[in-house]
Amino acid sequence: MKLFDLWPGHKPPARTPTRPVVSVTVTKRAGAGQPVATGNTPKPEGVHQRLVGPRELPETLEACEALHEQLVADAIRLELSLAQAVERAIQGTPYDRAWYNRAKAALKHLNHDRTRLLYRCGQLRKEAKAHAQQNMDRVILDVIKESLPADQFLGYVRIAEARVAQGVAR
Repeated sequence: MKLFDLWPGHKPPARTPTRPVVSVTVTKRAGAGQPVATGNTPKPEGVHQRLVGPRELPETLEACEALHEQLVADAIRLELSLAQAVERAIQGTPYDRAWYNRAKAALKHLNHDRTRLLYRCGQLRKEAKAHAQQNMDRVILDVIKESLPADQFLGYVRIAEARVAQGVAR
């Protein structure tokens, strides 16, 4: 019998003589008031921030590049430690399998964070390039505006607005 069959409002399946009715008493577990497996679970106190969940990605390109350098250095150190453990195991010196498994998992997560970070750096570079192009366009327009009479410039603006309204692009 499944626990789901005991929920109120649920009609259990037809019972057969081979499956007797069992009464079950359900009690609250210790700490039932605590949130379990939710995205809003507070991080445990005393645990280093880097060890809980994926890393927070920085907002600036410089911070992204600095964090990437740190992640690369950490990944290289971990790979070297893992290689040394395997080398010692080949030579006959045993190593702690629990440490090895934790280190492999940490390396996997580090590489995942590096991938996410590289994607974020690419996004930030694209945004910076688009922002620089918009600034250049504004400067070009200011120079053109200064060199033309105001009524001629406004005439060009009206022509551009008409093309945009028609969806014509060159």
